[in-house]
Amino acid sequence: MVTTNATDPILFVGNGGGSMLAEIVLGMAGVRFRVEVVGWGDNGLESDGLHASNPLGQVPTLVFPNGTVLTETAAIMLTIHDSRPDLELVPTLESGLRPSFWRWLMFINAAIYPSFTYGDYPAKWADQDQEGPLRTRTDQHRKRLMLHLEQQVSHPWFLGETFSALDLYVWMLIQWRPKPDWYQAHAPKLYTIAKRVDDLAATKRVIARNGVKALP
Repeated sequence: MVTTNATDPILFVGNGGGSMLAEIVLGMAGVRFRVEVVGWGDNGLESDGLHASNPLGQVPTLVFPNGTVLTETAAIMLTIHDSRPDLELVPTLESGLRPSFWRWLMFINAAIYPSFTYGDYPAKWADQDQEGPLRTRTDQHRKRLMLHLEQQVSHPWFLGETFSALDLYVWMLIQWRPKPDWYQAHAPKLYTIAKRVDDLAATKRVIARNGVKALP
């Protein structure tokens, strides 16, 4: 457990949400930060403190003591990479893997993430409840996207022998719908990557703090 104090940045998180990846990379880098847990309501995250720093009410939101605010999981991850390239969150230029890394990082953030944005809280976007067609169709679309991602996997990590932040994203996505059992049956390469990430010390700390289960 890392001891924190009032001068450390605050990370607004939603347990089990996309902020888990930010927690992992900050933990891997040994960055001290304070966690501010935001509760999940009927229409998403609910916190006056969060909205004061990020009017969109999204996590992760990282607030530095000088007032600087950093949002978006990828932005936090890339900022950590700039200060700790030794963590190899982003492949080196010499590896030749950067183009593939950027491609699939953008795919996850631009194609897969929106399926949760609209599918998690259908009532925000349409006159439908969580059993309506918007949830059903976004869930179906996500399965197609994840099967496409499965076809791109090398071994033993997403990019082959090179670990990267893509592997952390895979771990996080597998926590959510359609849930680990589906991945184990239909996307075994992605599931295997997630199992390997499960074993990282930083991931274990995040699993414990967020109250999620290690993969079976």
